[in-house]
Amino acid sequence: MNNYFGRRTFLKAGAATTLVAGTQVFPGFPALADFAAGPALRRNASAMAANDPILRGYRTAIAKMRALPDTNPCSWFYQAAIHGTFDPRNLPSWNTCHQDPRFFWAWHRMYLHFFERIVRKQSGMYDWAIPYWDWTNPGQRAIPAPFRDSAGVLFDSTRNATINGGAALSTNLATAVSNAFLLTDYFNAQSSIDGGPHGSVHVTIGGNMGSVPTAATDAVFWIHHAQIDRLWNLWLAQGGGRGNPLGDAPWKALKYTFFDECCQPVTMSGCQVIRAANQLSYAYEGEPPQFNQYCLRRPFDIIWDRAILVEIRRPFQLRRGPIRIPIPPPPPEARERIARALQSGQRLALRIGGVEAATNPGVSWEVHVGPPGFTPSERSFVGLFALFSAGLRDRGQHFHPAEFVFPIDPARGQDPARMQLVFVPVSGLEGRDDPRRIVPKVPVIVGELSIVVDAPAKLPPQDEQENLRREEDMR
Repeated sequence: MNNYFGRRTFLKAGAATTLVAGTQVFPGFPALADFAAGPALRRNASAMAANDPILRGYRTAIAKMRALPDTNPCSWFYQAAIHGTFDPRNLPSWNTCHQDPRFFWAWHRMYLHFFERIVRKQSGMYDWAIPYWDWTNPGQRAIPAPFRDSAGVLFDSTRNATINGGAALSTNLATAVSNAFLLTDYFNAQSSIDGGPHGSVHVTIGGNMGSVPTAATDAVFWIHHAQIDRLWNLWLAQGGGRGNPLGDAPWKALKYTFFDECCQPVTMSGCQVIRAANQLSYAYEGEPPQFNQYCLRRPFDIIWDRAILVEIRRPFQLRRGPIRIPIPPPPPEARERIARALQSGQRLALRIGGVEAATNPGVSWEVHVGPPGFTPSERSFVGLFALFSAGLRDRGQHFHPAEFVFPIDPARGQDPARMQLVFVPVSGLEGRDDPRRIVPKVPVIVGELSIVVDAPAKLPPQDEQENLRREEDMR
């Protein structure tokens, strides 16, 4: 099994080695973009013409990958099966996505990185980089036009027909991202992105994209997840104590296996993907400077524990139409804890847990928070969620209840002492929603509600981080 071969390690081998690598592929070596003077640039897919070299290379690679046997790790089928598949053969690394929600961002970053390297080799373009689809941009909420061309390999006929016809996704996706970015705890923010805009885009597109075992067979999957990966960088770039889970021992230790462009197995851990430009040699078009952190060599482990201020275990169902859920006033001791948290500058978050359904309900839900009797509006909107990666009983052994986290703000009338929730079913498409007419395919059970403290985690000492940065620059 090959270990990840770093860019700087290769450069130290000398110019002669680099020249040879330009004419042939060495087993286990990363694609040549890893050794370029600067990171490969992942560009905005919506700004690309149909004949853009990146899209031409993507089409070429897809055609070649589809021609490979399903059992070849570089084939289109095998790469998709790593994310999920109904195929009973269960070959190495298949169905390894979404087994643990703590690794949502990190696992997908590894997955995209090695897929990108395979496409480079199959396309013959050693500077190829996955484009991203910025569905938060008001003018780019429709799937990019080249992916809607029914005559091309970027098209998937199983998608929602209105999506393939150019319908725009809901504007609330952008608001959901903005709200998630208010959260400062890594796992809270990740959960809000995962179950919220990430899952809603999958479910709204539908077809193959709407199910974990088939999602990665759609070419738009990869540009959607490049956007999700980009959001990780943008969340970190806000600062304010935001950071990667450097003190979480399981997150740092767990390794996943993927396949490089030579179809050889390669293992990776979270610590190897927290600096996209430096470790994986890519950046996103127009993004701010990436926020770099380093895993310490010495133990730096802390116990991750969200301080629960209020917890309510009264299961209820989401069916047709908006559902209003009253929250009983917290007891005096909980009110005191909430007051202390707010006085210390900490943010509060609503955690919705134990969410499940028999199968995909096919809709998303907006979550609104306000005082008793409030009318849902933009001011009360805290986020949205869809059951995609978790909470679905028909996923068999991969089932685990879903959890969603949203920021709440007493200054906006979202006071835990007198609070109601309203769940509004939505299609995920712009301008097409009448909540009274949207009916989920199956009811959704919500098992518990809680109000938790959202606060940035403890980070390693800055001087140690700076020493590690210098060491990396010298390699």
